[in-house]
Parts: sequence; C-alpha cells; structure tokens
Amino acid sequence: MNSDIQNEIFDIEPSTLIVLYELELKDTPDPNTNNALNKRYRFHSGENGFNQSIKYGNANGDFEYFYIPCQAEGFDFSEGSLPRPTITFDNSDSFFSLKTRYFQDFVGYNFVRIRTFAKFLHGSNFPNNINPFGSPTEASFPRENYVINSKQIENEDIIRFELNSNLEKEGGIVPGRKIVYNVCQWKYRETYGCGYTGTPKTDKLGEPFSSNITNRGTWNSGSTYNQGDYVKISKQYYVCRRNNTTSNPEDDKIRWSQDMCPKNIAGCRARFGDSEKENGLPFGGFPGSWPK
Repeated sequence: MNSDIQNEIFDIEPSTLIVLYELELKDTPDPNTNNALNKRYRFHSGENGFNQSIKYGNANGDFEYFYIPCQAEGFDFSEGSLPRPTITFDNSDSFFSLKTRYFQDFVGYNFVRIRTFAKFLHGSNFPNNINPFGSPTEASFPRENYVINSKQIENEDIIRFELNSNLEKEGGIVPGRKIVYNVCQWKYRETYGCGYTGTPKTDKLGEPFSSNITNRGTWNSGSTYNQGDYVKISKQYYVCRRNNTTSNPEDDKIRWSQDMCPKNIAGCRARFGDSEKENGLPFGGFPGSWPK
C-alpha cells in the first residue's frame, strides 16, 4: 500500500475518503477507423458531500469524474470467498436503460474502483486551485478491478449490476490449453508463443534442411531457383530441392518443401537449441505430464 495512504489512515483526523469509479466502454467505435476507442465512463456517487465533478488522474487531475447518483456495496472480503459487489443507478431518466441496449448490458466490461482521500486530490478541485488539506499527489489505495457479471434489476426507477473479481472465472478451465505431452500448441512463427524468426530448419515430418541454404527473398515467377535456395510467400517459407526450378512452391510439392515445425520437442530444439541452456525452449506442450 502507498505510504502516504497508510499514514493518512492512521492520522488522528484523516481527510474525507473519496471513491471513484471507471467503466471501460470497450465497444465504442472510432468514427474514423471503426476501431475500438476503449473510452471510459468516469464517475463518483457523491459520497461525503462531494456532489460536483472530481478531477483526478496522472497526478494532474487529467480526467473528470462526473457526479452520478448511485449506490455501490458489497466490496468487503470474507474468508473463503471473493466479493460480488453490486452497483445501483438511478434510472428515472432511462439513461442507463438506453446505454445497456447499445453495450449489451455491459456484461463482461471492466469496472474499476479507486479510493483516495481528499488530501490527495489535485488543486483544481478546490477554490483558487489550492488543496487546503495537503499535497495533491493523487495517491490512492490499490485499484480494485472487477468485471460486470450480470444485470440484476432494471425498471423505471433503478438499474442494478453485479460485479465479480477478475480472478473469478465461472466455468473457466485452468490451464486454458489442453495438457498434451509432446505436441506444441503454439502457431509456428507467430510472435506470441513460438516467436521463431530464423531460417527454415525442417519440413513437417522433422526432416532437417541443409544448414547451407540461401535466402532468395520473396518468390518471383520469373526467377530460376536451385537446390538450397529458400523463398517466402506471404508468411510461409519454402526450400528448393532441385536445380533449375521455376515452379510455384505452393503448387509443386516435388521441387519444394515447406518450412514447418513438427510440433515436438525435437522440432523446437532444432530452432532454439543454441540458446536452450540459457533460456530454455518456448515449447508449447507439457513434457512434464508424461507418466513415469
């Protein structure tokens, strides 16, 4: 915990506790690119007499947290279980009902709870831009991250959502991949998982190519290739097996062999063996699961 927060907790007269909330709008499209903008609703419930917007963020009060009447409860931890808080909004103007239609009831959306003290708010929240309580460091308790699990109630008066912890994954499988002894589950040459970017090493059966091969760049239909040349088409590499070859590697399996990993430890070692002692192998299987 931040030392400033810890000191404030044990102060004889601590300043007012401030609670801020963020709801990430992951499906908000950018009108120019149509990509998600990942905007956020930033708000607070007006606890402890703060019923105006609060500026907070990046130690400069960069973001505005609007006052929205709501009631958040159930954040306390109990032994043996994670909390499932709820947050209830005034729905008399149907604002949130309209938003739930567009954002699929917000189910699966990230929700953040931030707690700090008035002492640490930026000066822009006070008259004359001066915080009368102390230094505006924007120190806070550890941020609490949740996910909206369900919409519990919706009527003309209120709308209520249930949250759960990011650690709570109902129906989840651990690990997220099947446990297979000698089969790598990474996609060959992808950045995530495999990460191999070197020269072709083997075909799909694990038969090694010569170590003396020549990079001829992207395949060209007007060029002639000889044994040991290798070319690239899209993200795939092909090694030439015969001299005076002009055929398309994607169509000719006699004169060309595609660079592929056999998805076993030997194939991984053929590509990463030189650094295995220092870094290990990025093998995507579970060799330790083999029964003894």
